[in-house]
Amino acid sequence: MGKSSPPPPDYTPLANASKEAAQIQAGLGREQLAFAREQYDRSAPILEQIANQQMAAQNEQMAQARDYYNYQKDTYRPLERGLVADAQRFNTEAYRNDLASKAAADAGVAFGQNQAMNRRAMAAMGANPNSGRFAGMQQASGLAQAATRANAMTGARMQADQMGYARKLDAAGLGRGLAGASSAAYGGATNAGSQAGINAQSAGSNYMLGMGQGAGTIANGQQMQLGGLGNILNTQADMYMNSANANAQMIGGALGAGAAVYQGRPSDERIKENIVEVGVDQRTALTLYEFNYKEGFGDPNIRYRGVMAQEVELSYPDAVGEYNGYKTVHYAMLGIEMKEVA
Repeated sequence: MGKSSPPPPDYTPLANASKEAAQIQAGLGREQLAFAREQYDRSAPILEQIANQQMAAQNEQMAQARDYYNYQKDTYRPLERGLVADAQRFNTEAYRNDLASKAAADAGVAFGQNQAMNRRAMAAMGANPNSGRFAGMQQASGLAQAATRANAMTGARMQADQMGYARKLDAAGLGRGLAGASSAAYGGATNAGSQAGINAQSAGSNYMLGMGQGAGTIANGQQMQLGGLGNILNTQADMYMNSANANAQMIGGALGAGAAVYQGRPSDERIKENIVEVGVDQRTALTLYEFNYKEGFGDPNIRYRGVMAQEVELSYPDAVGEYNGYKTVHYAMLGIEMKEVA
């Protein structure tokens, strides 16, 4: 029981390899950061110029949109209002009566003019304008001519009205697309401004992305190193545990045949006597004692140096076990060696 555990294998090459891998990853990460900075320095002025051009395009499209809107409002909106008023006026009984009165007046004027012309013609030919037959013929001819003239005059007026109305419609149609053009121009201006904002930020975004990649590469290297060292530590701990368990000898016949499967060494203060404090372990800050095992728990003539399980349990509970109702200590987990001193 007084023998020391064998030293663990030399894992220095593995530790060095882990360190080298971390250094390589760190170098790659720094190169990524430098490249991201170089890309930023190159692209930032270009993207700024593009953003300025897009902002200028936005201003031009905004001005064009306002021009479309003002032109439609000042020129075509009054024309459309006039068309609406004309349409409402056409579809009234007063307007239809006015047209009928004009037609009747035109017919009366035409009839009077025709009668006067016929009288002058008959007087020039020496005919008796007072004869009944001649008067009837002249009257029929005059009425037909008057009706024709009245219809022609009314038709001309109607045609003039319809042509004027049609031309107003044509003119109004020219401005129909201005509202849509104005909206499209406003939309184009908005899109140009949005894209300008995106381009203005893209240089910084790309730089941040590059920084993230570089940092990730460096972190991966550190993880590789930590993983390698962690594997070394776990392997060393396993070696110590296996060695300690292989060399462990149970003290006293009272512990019986179960000692073969027992993990750790008996360190319960209840089975010890002649306990004297002799120092403190610098790494764990645990108090070290010299003691003898009580009769029935070991050879009372041999003195040992070690720790008390109850104290270890307060700071390192994972290193404390139990066997047959007494606490045990896994010295290998603490890095402390239990020794015979006398």
